[in-house]
Amino acid sequence: MEDKKTTFIYKILRFLIWLFYPKPKVLGADRLPEEPCILVGNHTQMNGPLVAELHLPGRRYIWCAGQMMHWSEVCEYAFQDFWSFKPRWTHPFYRLLSWLIAPLAICLFNNAHTIAVYHDARLRTTLRESMERLDEGNNLVIFPEHNVPYNHILYDFQDRFIDLARLYYRRSGKALCFVPMYVAPTLRETHLGEPIRFDPDAPFDAERARIKTCLMDSITAIAESLPEHTVVPYRNIRKRDYPKNTNKDTKRSMKKPVVDYRAFRLNRINEPEYAHIKLLLGWVVYFALYFLTENLIPAEACHLVHCALDDRIPFNEYFVLFYISWFGLIVFSLLAFFLYDIQSFRDLSVFIMITQAAAMVVYILWPSVQQLRPESFERRNLCTWILSFLYSFDTPTGVCPSLHVAYSLGIGSVWLKKKDASPVWKLVLCVWLAMICLSVMFVKQHSAVDVFAALPLGALAEYLVFRGRYYPPFKKSA
Repeated sequence: MEDKKTTFIYKILRFLIWLFYPKPKVLGADRLPEEPCILVGNHTQMNGPLVAELHLPGRRYIWCAGQMMHWSEVCEYAFQDFWSFKPRWTHPFYRLLSWLIAPLAICLFNNAHTIAVYHDARLRTTLRESMERLDEGNNLVIFPEHNVPYNHILYDFQDRFIDLARLYYRRSGKALCFVPMYVAPTLRETHLGEPIRFDPDAPFDAERARIKTCLMDSITAIAESLPEHTVVPYRNIRKRDYPKNTNKDTKRSMKKPVVDYRAFRLNRINEPEYAHIKLLLGWVVYFALYFLTENLIPAEACHLVHCALDDRIPFNEYFVLFYISWFGLIVFSLLAFFLYDIQSFRDLSVFIMITQAAAMVVYILWPSVQQLRPESFERRNLCTWILSFLYSFDTPTGVCPSLHVAYSLGIGSVWLKKKDASPVWKLVLCVWLAMICLSVMFVKQHSAVDVFAALPLGALAEYLVFRGRYYPPFKKSA
C-alpha cells in the first residue's frame, strides 16, 4: 500500500511502530467482500488506528479527525480527545504533552493512509475523497465511537458515515457492505464479522439506524463470544476501571450510571457526554408557562369543554391515587433513563417538549375550561383531602388537550421500545398508564374531550421523535 507519497521521517516512525507494537492476529479476513467495503470498529484509543494502518489486509484508508492534521487545531483537540477525562490535577501535564506530540501527530496523520474527517463545511472534502478512494478499489476503515456510552464494550456510534452507502450507490449502482470489526488489544487479536449490506430500497433514515444498530450489536456479540479479557474502552480512563467482556461484568456494570456525573462541571455542559443535561432546563420553561396560563387567562375568556360522555362518567375520588401517581412515574422514568439509558432520556424529554409546546399554543390561542368538579364531597377521606388540595391550586382552565394523557403516551412509547425492559414491567406499565388516563375523567380534572384531543398530539410527538428509527419519513412524490 505504497500509493501515497510519504516522507522519510514518517517511514522511519512507521517502521519503529511496526517493530515494537505487538502484532495482532486478524481473524475472519475471509469474510471481507471482494468489492470495496467499509470496516467499522471499536476505537480502543490508539490501538484501532494502529491495527488498521499496519496489519489489516488489503488496500484501505482510515478516517481520521481532521484536527489532528493541522497545527492550529491539533493541540487543543489532542488534549480534549485523549486526556480531558484524566484527574484535573494532571491536566497541566497533559496540556504540555499535547504540545509536545503535535509535530509527531502532524507527521503521522498527514503521511499515513488517512482521510481527514470534518464536521463543518469541509465535510464535502471528506465525502469526495472517500468516494474517490472507494472508486479506486480501496476499503475504508472507520472508528465512529463518540463520548456517549452504549454498553460495556462500546461507546455509541455516530451514524453519518453511513451516508457514504447512499452516495456510493448513486455513483456506482452497487450496494456497499459494512464489516463489523472488534479490536482486542489484550488478546492481540482483531476479529472481522459478517458483512452488513446497505439496502437502497429501504427508507434511508431507517436504514441508517438499522446499520448502526447491527454494527454495534455485532461487535458486542463478537467481544462477548471471546474468552474473558479486558476491554480497552474508547475513553482514556484509568486502567483499573477498564471493563471486562463477560456477561457477568455487564450485569455488574449496569448497576452504575452510564455517565459519570461526578465529573460534571458547568463548563463541560456542551461535551457529548453531558449535553443531554441541558434538556432538564425545559422544565423551567414548562413551569413558567404553566404559571402564566393558569394565572393570566381568566375563566370567562375560556371556551367550555363538555360532551355527553362526561355526564355518564361518575365522580370517584379513589382514582386520584392513579392521578397523582403520574407525577412519580414521570420522575422515575426520567431518572432511570438519565442514569442508565441516555437515548431514552433524550427521546422522552423531546416527546414532552413537543407535547408541552403544542398544548401551550392551544391553551393560549383557544383557552379552555371545564365545569365538572363536584361542589362538595359526599364523604371525607384521604382521597378527597388530596383532591381538595389539587383543586385549590390547579384551576379548571387550560385543560384541552390533557397533558396527563399526552405525557403518559410518551412514557409508554419510550418504555415499550426498550429491548431490555421486562415483558412483565411493560404489561404493568400499560395497565398503569391506562388507569392514569381514565383517572383524569373520574376525578373530574378533565373532560373526555381533553383525553381524545391528546391522542393526535401524542401521535405528532411520536412521529417527530421516532421518525427514521421506527417510522419512515414522509417523502414528496416524484
